[in-house]
Amino acid sequence: MKLVRTVIEAEIYGNTYSIKKPTYKEVEEYREELMKENQSNTAAEIMCNFLDKMGLPKEVFSQLEIAHVSEIMDAVLDAKKK
Repeated sequence: MKLVRTVIEAEIYGNTYSIKKPTYKEVEEYREELMKENQSNTAAEIMCNFLDKMGLPKEVFSQLEIAHVSEIMDAVLDAKKK
């Protein structure tokens, strides 16, 4: 068996970005940040920082439609459509 890091090539508003799938540890850190959400960091800021670590620049995140943010998070976290 050979395992390699997964990278999503996302075309966003005409530009292509390489967004990596997070490691187990990165997901755990993201969830911990959400759990201790405070007044200095909103859930949106925590999500923005998380996606920035994965390869999506913060300035791109701030220009996304809400539905597009959800689509990217679903792809990155392997959320299954119901």
